[in-house]
Amino acid sequence: MNINIISVSGSKSPWTVLAFKDYAKRFDRSMDVDWMTVPPSNRANKLNSSDKIIKEEGIKLLEATKGKGLNIALDKGGMRWSTKDFFKQYIQWQESSKVINFLIGGTDGLCEEVIKKAYKVWSLSPMTLPHGIVPILIIEQTYRVWSISKNHPYHR
Repeated sequence: MNINIISVSGSKSPWTVLAFKDYAKRFDRSMDVDWMTVPPSNRANKLNSSDKIIKEEGIKLLEATKGKGLNIALDKGGMRWSTKDFFKQYIQWQESSKVINFLIGGTDGLCEEVIKKAYKVWSLSPMTLPHGIVPILIIEQTYRVWSISKNHPYHR
């Protein structure tokens, strides 16, 4: 299975890259996890409205998926899952597709088009989280449910 975490973001902080790589190397060959970024739209141009920026970034996210796999949009209005709920989702996704794309919007969030085209919409927390932490949370929780599926002791 391929997991793509695609975020609207500038450069990645070195500590987030280290944390991500630490989790990515824990998976066996059955799982490939990648973190890709698409550049944020220009916010300096006063002619660009927030709606236009969000739409541009949404198009970039959808293009980055190359039309493959199930898209899971990260949005504060999404479903909140326990680890047990996320495990159930993971098993369903595993049976449905070989590619899962987690889509993380920019500063202003995701456009309605991305939300509508998503297979599922997931909210990690009702809190506002730093952008760099979100991919780390996704890979950690993915590793957790993967380890449950492999009867690995990590999840305990």
